[in-house]
Amino acid sequence: MNREKDGWRIFGIMAEFVEAFDALGNLPKCVTIFGSARESENKPYYKVAYNIAQEAVKKGYAVITGGGPGIMEAANKGLLAVALKYDQT
Repeated sequence: MNREKDGWRIFGIMAEFVEAFDALGNLPKCVTIFGSARESENKPYYKVAYNIAQEAVKKGYAVITGGGPGIMEAANKGLLAVALKYDQT
């Protein structure tokens, strides 16, 4: 990197933070669940993530995850179980 430009990089990074805060500020109430990709369905933390996501959705929260596998997959499955239940009624 060019040392003259290094000092100015902070403004670009700050701009990214401001954009992210603006975008997140417009979301409904939500929780974010991230975690290990190495947790499998038979592990306790997998089950905890599943249950937390279910309870969050039941209380009206949107759930944001990193996509999967492991803990994030468990959260996705938990919220989908609730969403599918509501779709069937």
